[in-house]
Amino acid sequence: MISWATHLDTSLLYLINRGGENFFFDLLMPFMSDLSNFHYPLALLAGWILWKERKAGLALLIFIALTLAITDSFSSRLLKEWVGRIRPCQVLSGVRLLTDCNTSYSFPSSHAVNIFAAAYFLSQPFGRLAPVLYGFAAVVAYSRVYLGLHYPFDVAGGAGIGILIAWPMRRLKDRALERLGWAGQGGARRGKKTAGGGG
Repeated sequence: MISWATHLDTSLLYLINRGGENFFFDLLMPFMSDLSNFHYPLALLAGWILWKERKAGLALLIFIALTLAITDSFSSRLLKEWVGRIRPCQVLSGVRLLTDCNTSYSFPSSHAVNIFAAAYFLSQPFGRLAPVLYGFAAVVAYSRVYLGLHYPFDVAGGAGIGILIAWPMRRLKDRALERLGWAGQGGARRGKKTAGGGG
């Protein structure tokens, strides 16, 4: 079973990394994979959330920051070291590498863990934009495979881990808002209407 899954994972990697090769993706995927390219848009989004949602927005941003601190530490410092999976760019021949091959372990993809955790949180106040948020997260995750830095199962597992960690944190945030009397504001109110679509 494990050998079959490994074979499938490797086959999908080559399909995306080599079979999906094209000039546009060669430009787009390195950009999408570097999350520092989105610092300014994210800062503007945070400012808009604070302006629009006030106290509820502040709580949302605080809990997102806490969640990302948890997801990043758990995936990078604990889970990767425990699983110890070597990156495909280090062990497979014929992998097309468009950037430097990271020396850390491969499973899970911390990019996928963090970006899907953030997408899950933001899908609450921005329920109608949930497909866009998850679509953006999916492109970032896909870029890691396209660049030869991760196996597909690394990013798929990372996405699931990110959402599983973000789910109780979002519930904790909602309860905190209720206790503080801010539950009727902005994201908390709309979150009750769109919770099904966001998760």
